[in-house]
Amino acid sequence: MRRMRKFAVGLCLVAATVAVPVSPAAAVDPGVPGKVAFIRGGNLFVAEAGGTVWQVTTGGGYEWPRWRPNTDDLAVIKNGNLFLGHYTASSHSFATTLQITSSGSIGAGAWSPDGNRLAYAYGTLPYSPTIYIAELGSSPALAKGAATVTTTKVDSRLSPAAQAEADRLPKKAQRPAVAAAAAPAWHPTKNSLAVAWSPDGRYIAYPNGECFAVYDECLSLLDTTDWTEIWFTGFGGGGSLLSGFATVPAFTADSSRVMWNEQTIPRMEPNPQLGWVHINSAPISAPNNQTRVGVDTEYNAVPSPANNADVLVTGGRNGVAWIARRNGPTRTWLYQGYHQDWQAL
Repeated sequence: MRRMRKFAVGLCLVAATVAVPVSPAAAVDPGVPGKVAFIRGGNLFVAEAGGTVWQVTTGGGYEWPRWRPNTDDLAVIKNGNLFLGHYTASSHSFATTLQITSSGSIGAGAWSPDGNRLAYAYGTLPYSPTIYIAELGSSPALAKGAATVTTTKVDSRLSPAAQAEADRLPKKAQRPAVAAAAAPAWHPTKNSLAVAWSPDGRYIAYPNGECFAVYDECLSLLDTTDWTEIWFTGFGGGGSLLSGFATVPAFTADSSRVMWNEQTIPRMEPNPQLGWVHINSAPISAPNNQTRVGVDTEYNAVPSPANNADVLVTGGRNGVAWIARRNGPTRTWLYQGYHQDWQAL
């Protein structure tokens, strides 16, 4: 199988270099859940740990806030590009301090455990996107300047085991024609380029990496120690009986499991019905041992920094997107909004 390569030009405000392997962090202790950042109507909101909610931007254009570990800094997408900013609790305000990208077509970022690096995916379509890592150092956002940032491009490859499996599987065979079927629409997160970085520092999860050579849609885990990939789950091609997607990954606080959005439709049935979006979860050590989190129509899981059973999810409430805390079968509605992230302290 020919290995897919990734190329991109003019994506960032600073020159890109080639990424080198990094060592995973030591096992991290569960953190303390702090504030929740989320989006409502295109603006950024912050819910304090005590429950008070503040609107901290106006004008719209904001998406996918991501807390920098142990700080009040946030990476956020604004008008299609990635910015670094800071939330000031005393004034309940937010200000961007550094623009990281200028090309658009950027997915939600993911912080390294030490908060010194920010990974993100670029792609004009959500197929085999390019992963970049912005080296931001340990300085707080309020002290940042454009000259302090170096951006590296990741050139990944399938791990030997994944390559052997890819060589064994059929390559994106065309499915037989089937009758058209009425079904709910594909969920908007199908096209998300959001990435996640495991709290132990070892893996970056993102949609449609090298596994896209075998599957129509897939979720990859990129090992930062050698920049090899394994695929975690895949749909279409590769002999799969389902078409679908796996996007918006998230790791549990102990780095043992991955959660993601999933929606599927059978490939071979004469009248296939598109299922509802939902959240799946599986151990990194056993990707096929998948379990459901919550109920159909919930999406965008954010596991608790405390490494307990709490998970923030987005769901519909009276036809409007709301954020809820899910703990097993129990769901507690919290805030109207979406694109939530839970601060770890």
